[in-house]
Amino acid sequence: MVELGKIQRLSIDEFKGKRRLFCIPNLFVFDEEDEKLKDIIEKYWQEALIHVEKLEKLGFVTKIFIETIFIEGQEAIDVIRETNPYLYPFIEKKVSEGAIIIGIEDPEIFGEFIDWGNCLRIVKTNAVMQKIFDYFNKISQKRIEEIGNKISSSLQEGESAILILREQDRIKLPLPKDIEIFLVVPSAYDDVLRYLRDKFFLQ
Repeated sequence: MVELGKIQRLSIDEFKGKRRLFCIPNLFVFDEEDEKLKDIIEKYWQEALIHVEKLEKLGFVTKIFIETIFIEGQEAIDVIRETNPYLYPFIEKKVSEGAIIIGIEDPEIFGEFIDWGNCLRIVKTNAVMQKIFDYFNKISQKRIEEIGNKISSSLQEGESAILILREQDRIKLPLPKDIEIFLVVPSAYDDVLRYLRDKFFLQ
């Protein structure tokens, strides 16, 4: 696994012909009235784009894998524009340069994952919560395995791709060892975490 800051000291030839995955933690704006949060996340995706473009000295991005997406082409782009407008400019630019979006979610698995997650939010008793949590864990593992399989089968030798996925899920991915992982973590990522911590825990 390679950190972005160390790429300058690596030989580009070392990664020629290999499968490369540029991993970016996914972030959402869950409160559209929070202007401060929107500004930080907008900065986050701007920084992420700059970092990816530096990594492209190893090979231009040809594919983009995004969590929650199980469709492809223009339809996927339209969904991103509606659901995550702060990510959209990043995606639009890479697609305009030739990258394609690959759906990595299985609709049925993802639907079940969302349903069990929603159940956890409303359950009141410990006994029921434990049962639901067990089901949620099982479908979560199945989802991660499916995502890992789709990435492995889609990413070809010598290709560079972007993966946009929550960090807690990314570390669980069962990826083959021949895929080189590059972590793209903009400085604004810490700004977002700090802001949310202060907002919700220091009030």
